[in-house]
This record gives sequence, C-alpha cells and structure tokens, in this order.
Amino acid sequence: MNDEENTAQRLQETAAKCLTSLEAWNSNLKDIDAREALLEAVHELRKVTSRLEIDIAMNDRQVVNAKPIPIPEHKSKIERKNQKPLSEILPVAELKEAGQKRKIAIAEAKASRENNNQNDDEGKASQPNQDDQKSQNAEKKPRRPRRKKADDTPKED
Repeated sequence: MNDEENTAQRLQETAAKCLTSLEAWNSNLKDIDAREALLEAVHELRKVTSRLEIDIAMNDRQVVNAKPIPIPEHKSKIERKNQKPLSEILPVAELKEAGQKRKIAIAEAKASRENNNQNDDEGKASQPNQDDQKSQNAEKKPRRPRRKKADDTPKED
C-alpha cells in the first residue's frame, strides 16, 4: 500500500471514529469518557490533516520542480546531542552589562532630578506644600493584605 492509499484510509478511519465519538458525546454531554474519546479522535484527525498538508506542500514543490522538502520528524525523535546551551547561543554577558549600564543611567537621572527639586525648594517659602502632605499621608496608610486565591478544585456531589 502506498502513502496516498495509507493517508486516505487513515482519514476515513479517523473521520468515522470522530463522528461516532461525537454522536456518543452528544447523547450524554456529562459523560467524561465520551468527552475524552471525542478529544482523542479530534487529535488523531488533526494529525491526519497535518499529514495531508505536508503531502500537498510536497506535491506543490514537485510540480514547480523545486527542491523537495524532507518530511519533518516528530520532536520526540530529534536528537539533541549537538544542541548548545542557551548561555552559549545568547549573549548573556552583554545583556547583563547593558542592564547594569541602564540601571546606572536611571539612578543618575533620578539623582539629578532630586537635586533640581531640592534647588527649586530652597528658593520657595518653608511652608509645606499640600501635595507633599498628601503623599506623606499616603505612605503612612497600611497596605491591604493580598486576597487568597479561590479554590478551583471541583466539588464532589
């Protein structure tokens, strides 16, 4: 049996299984086993349609006389022997250094703003500003504790 017949047979079988699983689930929507069977059938149908898409793409490339694409292997079958760790691929040291430089620049900008604010305040009267009093009062308020997450476990009847 060639690949085309195999794919056609797989499509017919999975479509039939999907339809019967759908009918079983529709007859009793609360049945967990029927739901799981339907989800499994849909997953198998997706695998067959993915294979069909690959076959279509390969056929299109053959029609145009382009270089054929190799059929991709499943990710579980790919060997990871020669894969480098991310620390070797990504410029980690440069990223850290750039982050430190950015932090320094932010701190310097903040310090210069504070110096400018202090120089401006020295020229003003010594009476406290209402905005300053509001910000001080806001800092004194205690924070509310975080809410606990709701328990999402299903309740048994």
